[in-house]
Amino acid sequence: MKHRIVEKDELLLVGFKTRIPMVHDGPNLAIQEFERGLDSAAKDRLSELSEGDPAGRLSVTGSIDAQRSDGSDVDYWHAVATTQPVPDEFESLKVPAGLWVVFEAEGKFPESLQHLWADAATEWFPANPYRWAPGPEMLSVQPAPGGAGGRGQLWIPIEASWSSASQPN
Repeated sequence: MKHRIVEKDELLLVGFKTRIPMVHDGPNLAIQEFERGLDSAAKDRLSELSEGDPAGRLSVTGSIDAQRSDGSDVDYWHAVATTQPVPDEFESLKVPAGLWVVFEAEGKFPESLQHLWADAATEWFPANPYRWAPGPEMLSVQPAPGGAGGRGQLWIPIEASWSSASQPN
């Protein structure tokens, strides 16, 4: 799995939030309906606030059930990361400083992006000295021309799974 570990300062997510059911495979109709309902001018104003990495519009999930059950409710954000003051029309969420693993995928959407979460849980985490940390998970997407797919980055908060006494050298 193509990935990198990133240490980030506190960041501020700003955007639109709703509560939706988690969907493991295929399109999430609740996300599609939410996205269709967003005003395009407001989305453009939001995009102007984007700063740093991850860049651009983000799909963010938070308040995720520990079992990650299909159909369980999660917070979903159409957001950007910024340091700018938050206009009243948007909601915001402060995300504490910490470590992130950033996975990259390219291919057909939404399948290639949904597989990132499954592959992280079943392949990457068991083979690496980190555990999934509490916090929002961020997805940055760059659609390919024609809209059949593209590239994406999945940002998952992590923490070391070793104790200070057993920390590797």
